[in-house]
Amino acid sequence: MTLPEQTHTLPDAMIDQLRAAIGAEHVLTSAPELERYSRCTIPWQSLCAAVVFPDNAEEVARIVHIARQFKIPLWPFSGGINQGYGATLAPEHGALVMLLTRMNRILEVNEKLAYAVIEPGVTYLQFNTYLKEHGYKLWMDCTDGPTNGSVIGNALDRGIGETPYGDHFGNLCGLEVVLPTGERIRTGGALQGLKTWHTHKWGIGPYMEGMFTQSNLGIVTQAGIWLMPEPEAYNSFVYEVHDERHVPQVFDAFLDLALKGVITAKMHMINDFVTLTLLTQRSEEKVTQKGSLTKEDLADLRRKYRIAEWSCAGGVYGTRAQVRIQRALLRKALGRYGKLIFLSDARVGYLKLLLSWARRWPWLRRASEAILGTTLHVMEAAPHVHGILQGIPSHHFVKHAYYRYRGLRPELDANPARDHVGLIWFAPILPFTKEDVLPFLDACRERFVEQGFDFWIAQLLMNPRSIICLMSIIYDKEDAAEVERANQLYNDLITVMQTQGYQQYRCGLGGWGRVFELSPELLDLNNRFKAALDPDNILAPGRYGISGSRDA
Repeated sequence: MTLPEQTHTLPDAMIDQLRAAIGAEHVLTSAPELERYSRCTIPWQSLCAAVVFPDNAEEVARIVHIARQFKIPLWPFSGGINQGYGATLAPEHGALVMLLTRMNRILEVNEKLAYAVIEPGVTYLQFNTYLKEHGYKLWMDCTDGPTNGSVIGNALDRGIGETPYGDHFGNLCGLEVVLPTGERIRTGGALQGLKTWHTHKWGIGPYMEGMFTQSNLGIVTQAGIWLMPEPEAYNSFVYEVHDERHVPQVFDAFLDLALKGVITAKMHMINDFVTLTLLTQRSEEKVTQKGSLTKEDLADLRRKYRIAEWSCAGGVYGTRAQVRIQRALLRKALGRYGKLIFLSDARVGYLKLLLSWARRWPWLRRASEAILGTTLHVMEAAPHVHGILQGIPSHHFVKHAYYRYRGLRPELDANPARDHVGLIWFAPILPFTKEDVLPFLDACRERFVEQGFDFWIAQLLMNPRSIICLMSIIYDKEDAAEVERANQLYNDLITVMQTQGYQQYRCGLGGWGRVFELSPELLDLNNRFKAALDPDNILAPGRYGISGSRDA
């Protein structure tokens, strides 16, 4: 979609005040700069009027006051890397975008109590590097998305990661927040000196921290985050189900293991097409270049790359004895239905060495693929999977978005928004039962095929009772008809979800208008909160459908 020419500009007096408040070099207004920060992979676009980069909470508050004075919508983002959901886009043209990337300080690490205090500009890569370089025996959690994503930003949108600490908002504790009036508060019960600020999540009185997630009620400028003490032992595991008829039994087994506490990581279960998008692009294969893959094409590609119909990845953690017991329980529960492989740090080290040799010597590559029963392309993903399951971020998985991209995808510098790649995330959450999940997936698969798209599904274990059925709509942004079909598919999926009684666990810009479609009373309550805290409706109006208007 082509962006409009710049027609929404801020008043000169407002620009002058912003430059005086945070420095002229931190206020962007030129057309190329605004276009850069108005890019995303979704088929909904808007053009911002300026981008500002505050350095601290005081500067955030100054910007809020200026936006209120001139009545210009202010849209804050921690890192702006939320591709597939909206990145730095506002629903309307002419917004003032605030990026908190300069606020990237790691303020404290408490190794004894296993928490840190960080600012919203801290990225996964930066945080992991800091912990390792300073010798802390603590693991952070990460996503399988961009390494430059914001730790706090993902948590405030209630994103999910990989390890037992993968409920990112669940592991935030103690926030500093600038309100839409410019006032600054700290959750927990005291502005200064509260020793349990980052250890007791609930504070005293009504719980407040949830109000600042998936909302537009404040700007979080620092947060405490709980970290995972480095375990004595850790194994990642990969589980392959080659016969789809076993999937119902596998669901039952994983539910039982999760409820009993054998599986504590945020296990991922992906279909064959997800794996293929990491290994190849449509343009590189002898398959139809329009519409979705046929069953025959999909079967041929599975044979070519030696991949399973369904693959799972997770981790087991604890003492050496605990890990041995968990491995045995997993084998007992799952062994009859598929192939289960465990990887330790040592085995991953040997695999990396084998991969480096196999790339240079074709005979070794052929021998390795024959012995291991898979291809070099598939083996190359294993160290990245093993790493993210211990909180080591990797950019490896971002390249899946390029499956329908017309050019060659970059191997080291994937940036879907920069490269005009089409991607929409749809993120429903369901009860973790085969009776709920399997019929829902069948209905969604039908919608994908109807609109000419391949069914991409990754199931993420949110907790022992709920599973996220994350779907990626990968489309060609250069094809106007395909863009329209992608938009239609997204709306069709929301309708299917609502009809069957489910909801999204997080939502992108394109779906905000339907978040409270079936619960107008909750929208009314949220709008009352908004009107009370943001009487001028300045801060991100319309985010998650919340506008402050009682008539919305």
